[in-house]
Amino acid sequence: MNSFAQSTLTGKAVRILDGDTFEILVNGHSLYKVRLTDIDAPEKRQDFGQVSKQALATRIFGREVKVIYEKLDRNKRILGHLYVGDEYINLTMVSQGLAWHYKKYSNDQRFAIAENKARNAKKGLWINPHAVAPWVFRKIRK
Repeated sequence: MNSFAQSTLTGKAVRILDGDTFEILVNGHSLYKVRLTDIDAPEKRQDFGQVSKQALATRIFGREVKVIYEKLDRNKRILGHLYVGDEYINLTMVSQGLAWHYKKYSNDQRFAIAENKARNAKKGLWINPHAVAPWVFRKIRK
């Protein structure tokens, strides 16, 4: 993975790919693919996949957003912290039960706490007590 100094992108969210990936248009001409760090949303064909994607779209599509990032993932996507105003969207997605805390790549306790609260409250995908994590779903689908 590539690492570099912390950077910020500000632009318009123009395409939502799923509940943790979108495209941002910067300065009206530069398009970047962004993967939200610390979280993993359900896959499109997975239970709650479309709900998660729609929730992200409702929060950001067509809006001015800010992405703070330090590196790219293996697919050359920006791994970013997404904000609309003061709202930290990555954390919102987990706290609303629309994504998992991606513990394999994140030890940020804010996400662990938010996931546990959502799970205990049976919010979003946690309405299903046997919800399958996206990383497990991807292995099963191969």
